[in-house]
Amino acid sequence: MKNYLFNADIGTFEIRKLSHELYQLWIGEEMIGEYESAEKAAGDVASFNTDYPEWDRLENEYENVPHTLEDWTPVAEETPEA
Repeated sequence: MKNYLFNADIGTFEIRKLSHELYQLWIGEEMIGEYESAEKAAGDVASFNTDYPEWDRLENEYENVPHTLEDWTPVAEETPEA
């Protein structure tokens, strides 16, 4: 499954795909939301609407925000060798 990363000054955001219609938004080791699409999770980060106060309060202060999912770094999950 494909995950997405965004490295911010306050930590690394990660969008993790759990199933076809379930994605989770993490920062570090803290899960901060569940979404039906990776795009919606990325949108909440871009609009500072994550319910993670340390990030949300940076609205209008943080300049290098990825505005779409395409601006995140895709990471393919490694599958164990048989």
